[in-house]
Amino acid sequence: MARTRDSTSNVRLMRIFKIHHCLRTMNTYSAEELATACEVVDSGINVRRIREDLQFLRDMGASIPKGNKHAKFRYEKAFSLLETLEGVKMAETDEVVCYLNQLYEKAPKAAFLELDKVFLAMEKRMRTADAQGDPFLQFEKREYRGQDYIATLLKYTKEKRTIEFTYEPFERPASQRTVFPVFLKEYNHRWFLIGYDQERNAYQNYALDRIISQPRYSDWKPAVEELPDPTTYFKELIGVTMEGKVERIVVRVKKQRAYYIRTKPWHASQEESNGKEGWVDFTWTVYQNRELITRILELGADAEVLEPDLLRKRIRQTLRRAMEKYEDR
Repeated sequence: MARTRDSTSNVRLMRIFKIHHCLRTMNTYSAEELATACEVVDSGINVRRIREDLQFLRDMGASIPKGNKHAKFRYEKAFSLLETLEGVKMAETDEVVCYLNQLYEKAPKAAFLELDKVFLAMEKRMRTADAQGDPFLQFEKREYRGQDYIATLLKYTKEKRTIEFTYEPFERPASQRTVFPVFLKEYNHRWFLIGYDQERNAYQNYALDRIISQPRYSDWKPAVEELPDPTTYFKELIGVTMEGKVERIVVRVKKQRAYYIRTKPWHASQEESNGKEGWVDFTWTVYQNRELITRILELGADAEVLEPDLLRKRIRQTLRRAMEKYEDR
């Protein structure tokens, strides 16, 4: 296939993933239907480009039957796009991989986007869905409202364009938000948009399942150079909630439960040392936010906060309120 400007662009990359998302289902799609599905990431899409993208996927090993202009397409066999990108060295495949790497080389300040990790997380969800029919595997259902916005939000984030959307928090009325997006993050099997909110004049997180309107372009242009640097601003964050302050957190964990924290670290700053007999002391330097507290409480009686004192008091108060509900009637 001849190389074109389009074949190395971020627009084509987004199209490839959109087509892949469609074809991995049991449904069949015509070239026209695939073009319609891709309009969200490429307003100038046409059937010719769709056919070129389909051939690109075939060259990568996807089992897509050929056909005339009225043909319907789908994968005849399960196909993992990310695994193919990692293992196959073809000219066009390398263009996609190189494009992801060039994001870091050409724009170090934009490295926080971590597009390859976002795509990998999306692909893992797809492979999970592909295995749902296996009677020997069981998965938790992870479909929720808002997933369709991922491609659009990625597009605006990469273009550094302010967006508007309607946001509906739990048990509060919906409101219009104007946001300068900086990155998308998956946490606890949910997707969040992190961005600078015009009204609140601060970074906020927005769960995609609570965005209830299609994000669209806004004319507001914040002074980007004056915003906190997101490459460092979120470094000490567990989860997505910006609250509290960065502190040294020390939690003593029963040895039997410590294995789970050791093999699945809570944060990059995690360190451990021997506590008293049968216990392990874990240390993190992170924000004292609700996600951290939730993880500590999940350990129940198998954990004790050693420092800071304020966090120790918050945990104690929470446990006391819980105990009150279980007093003898």
